[in-house]
Amino acid sequence: MRRFGRRHSIVLAVGLVVLSAGSPPDAEGLTLDALVSGGIITTGVLTFSNFDAAIGGDLSDSLDAYPVQVLDDGFRLSGPLSALFGASGSLLLSYDVSTSDPGGILGVQLFADAIVVDPGAAAYVADSIFAADDTPLGSLFVYAATGVGSQVLDAIVLGGATSLHVVKSVNVKGGTFA
Repeated sequence: MRRFGRRHSIVLAVGLVVLSAGSPPDAEGLTLDALVSGGIITTGVLTFSNFDAAIGGDLSDSLDAYPVQVLDDGFRLSGPLSALFGASGSLLLSYDVSTSDPGGILGVQLFADAIVVDPGAAAYVADSIFAADDTPLGSLFVYAATGVGSQVLDAIVLGGATSLHVVKSVNVKGGTFA
């Protein structure tokens, strides 16, 4: 949780931790496949539901290969999102977020720490945030690119919606997330 001014807020920490060697699932064994198959995450006053995913390029197309770690204020995907030596791939993920807090959702945060190793490599995560009626509310973008640098954290302040729809695009070429 985080405060914007004096109002109590909720921060959706939608972070991605991706290791080139992968990592074991959390103790409950939650995977992206379980979420896409109708799973729901409830943590604190937040509920994440209606997951959909598509994977392209050189990434594993098995949704069971992507463990999910539940955080106090969101969730994290735990690899193996890596594409090295000229390989590239993308993960498109969408889901709904709702809150039981009468103040609504006042902020959204995205964290992804990418490592790029190949010449011309790039890795980025982009989130588009929509109101329940599909009105665009904002976008988040974090990246790492060879010769450009990186931005690992992005955040926006919102007006207190009780539900949101998130569309996430994770792309990696010649790099990995860590």
